[in-house]
Amino acid sequence: MADRYDDVIVGAGSSGAALAARLSEDPTRRVLLIEAGPDYTDDEVPAEVKLGTSPLMTGSHDWGYQADAGTAGRSIAYFRGKVTGGSSAINTAIALRGTPADFENWVGFGLPLWSWEDVLPFYIALEDDPEGEGPDHGKDGPIPIRRNTFGPLRPVQKAFAEACNELGFPTVDDLNSGDLDPRGSVGKLPMNVVDDVRMSTALTYLSTARSRANLTVLADRTVDRVLIENGTATGVVVRKGGVEERYDAGRVTLSAGAFGTPAILMRSGIGPRATLSALGIEVVADLAGVGENLMDHPTSALALAPKPGVCNAADPLVQMMLRYTSSGSSDVDDMQLYFLSNVDLGGGWSTEAGEMAGASLAPVLNPGLQKPRSRGRVTITSADPDAAPSIELRFLSEEEDRRKLIEGVRMSAKLAATTPIASLIDGLVGLTPEALESDAAVGEYLEATVTTILHASGTARMGRADDPKAVVDERFGVHGVANLRVVDASVMPEIVRANTNLTCIMLAERAATF
Repeated sequence: MADRYDDVIVGAGSSGAALAARLSEDPTRRVLLIEAGPDYTDDEVPAEVKLGTSPLMTGSHDWGYQADAGTAGRSIAYFRGKVTGGSSAINTAIALRGTPADFENWVGFGLPLWSWEDVLPFYIALEDDPEGEGPDHGKDGPIPIRRNTFGPLRPVQKAFAEACNELGFPTVDDLNSGDLDPRGSVGKLPMNVVDDVRMSTALTYLSTARSRANLTVLADRTVDRVLIENGTATGVVVRKGGVEERYDAGRVTLSAGAFGTPAILMRSGIGPRATLSALGIEVVADLAGVGENLMDHPTSALALAPKPGVCNAADPLVQMMLRYTSSGSSDVDDMQLYFLSNVDLGGGWSTEAGEMAGASLAPVLNPGLQKPRSRGRVTITSADPDAAPSIELRFLSEEEDRRKLIEGVRMSAKLAATTPIASLIDGLVGLTPEALESDAAVGEYLEATVTTILHASGTARMGRADDPKAVVDERFGVHGVANLRVVDASVMPEIVRANTNLTCIMLAERAATF
């Protein structure tokens, strides 16, 4: 007979680990948390996973996904954490909230429970932010948030802040403020890094919950499908080393991420009928929106040729960020721009870029679109749980996205031409001043360079039952299937104008109350 739990949670990432920790605070509730990757206690976490000065993109704790960028026939690596903590264990650890305007949009999807006033208490609940001023910042939550994470600003980062000021963008103390100047502001990044350690949900939420007798964490197990009987989820089937295991549940929650969750739903018979039927999967719930509406923050980059001694490999990758509104945009705060201090052009980009820069390490300006209109999709091509999903990002498929990113590249060039940055460099890499004047030339550059900020979301989106593309209701329940929930970035009806990690944790905090 299979073990039975009150709650089975699939995926120990940003949302799943936080949700398991909150639900297991009730000692009468038996909670099972299942993770496909390894599980480490605090003392066992490998040094490369702990190190929070830059994201972990070596593939050692990664799913190994490849995605079709949608431009020039390019396939790009799409890093997703395969370890307890999920992508919160490998990311850049930027702790930005979504904006009030994001949640006004969510309400517009027929989701009255998701206004800014509704979600703010759950952002506050997750935060330990001693520098945040006023009652809108949490002081005793599990996630430490710091703005002076790496000490004083390094010269490259100081130059970036001064360059933004030169272009008229003021410096602010709190990029998580709900009332920033919509024209733009530069400030120190709030980050969940302490003493150079990336404070993932594994090292925060799970760390405090592991000793509970009612919480079980099972690692190195791939979830095949949800068991559904008479329209009700009753458990999950997992694989470990080719052997199937079954775990029964009073409620199943999928927190496997924007790629993993729709894949599990489809293998369980929940998704577009045509896709499921073609693979011989019995249809349990014909939900056309499963795997659709894939959103991400696309970015490009402008590398700069540094003067000798400007780049220091020991410096943190990033400390400052500019948030601004693109010209003519109806969406405020729709752009981010970073200045990365020391990108490995040879390893992370190309040998040619390194040769053009005249250095292996170079500073890079990164404009990122935060309010994309382009939509991609993820689907399965096999019922085998070990088969990778097919991911189509479809970047730049909407002309407005292209226009804004062209402007973002030009904004990067303007920053590079300011006195603070110009004094550090010998010029641009990959784009001439003449090419920057041509929409066609910059557009071609984007086709060749646009990539992901790794914020996939929306593939099992929240919406009303009469919304043909909605997958879950506003309390995370899957339409048409009882006792089955989705709690992760998949449910976002629109992507937030911020790095998504904090919002994924907020979703878990909220789900624990439903």
